[in-house]
Amino acid sequence: MYCSQKLIIKSALNRPVIASLMLAISSPLAWSQQSQPELPPLDCVISPYQTVDLASSVPGVLNKIYVEKSDFIAKGKIAATLDAGVEQASVVLAQARADIESEVEVSKVNHAFDQRRKERIDALYEKKSVSFDTKDQAEREFNLSAWRLQQALDLKHIRQLELRRAQEQLKQKIIRTPIDGYVLQVFKESGEYVEDQPIMRIAQLDPLYVEAIVPIEFYGRISAGMTAQVYPETNVQQQREAVVTIVDKVGDAASGTFAVRLNLPNPDYQLPAGLKCSMKFTPAAATSVSSATTMAP
Repeated sequence: MYCSQKLIIKSALNRPVIASLMLAISSPLAWSQQSQPELPPLDCVISPYQTVDLASSVPGVLNKIYVEKSDFIAKGKIAATLDAGVEQASVVLAQARADIESEVEVSKVNHAFDQRRKERIDALYEKKSVSFDTKDQAEREFNLSAWRLQQALDLKHIRQLELRRAQEQLKQKIIRTPIDGYVLQVFKESGEYVEDQPIMRIAQLDPLYVEAIVPIEFYGRISAGMTAQVYPETNVQQQREAVVTIVDKVGDAASGTFAVRLNLPNPDYQLPAGLKCSMKFTPAAATSVSSATTMAP
């Protein structure tokens, strides 16, 4: 009697364990999700997507700067120019040389004349009216005129290349921005000589770059393509959605963390860079990554 009561009590105590084991066997995904902690809110920093120190490819004296601090400048627009009087004159000269057609036209006239003369002398030679020396000389003049025409065409092509080189040298005196962005700082003024120093600094603010430091225990839970809600410190009520683009493959052993980079769209430029923020991954994104990790062989 005592033994039977002991077995009944032991069976009742083991029911939760048996139920948990049955749940794990029937649904390994649910067991995995219960065992993994939810991704916590993380501190982050909002920075420009990229910052460019705009410089000149050739040394020279600054002629004009077209933007000031905090101005917006579109990609490909002129930010500054260098003195280019010599280069402009070179382009004008090269254009005039490239437009010369007289040498080609003269060579065409001479070549046509020598061709007709050769045909007449060939006809007379067939009738035994001229000597072979006369026929040979006419053929020589015809061949020489053909090469003179080709020489004139080659010279025209070279002048076209010289014009292109002069135009490219002039372009080097025009400094254009490679990105859409805002001017953070202007380092030089008109009249200053520049060589290898930056003229201005431009920041691209669409999209923005968000970086978060994540505890190493959550490595493998975050992957590219996941979304997160970002709360800027200026307005924590105005949340924005960012997408993970880069997850560091090397962690920091000293702090036990790794870095995650996200892209935050900012088409209206209402959100400034250089802000602290907090972020939280969306539950759907975290669950999908956890599911993929659990189902992987």
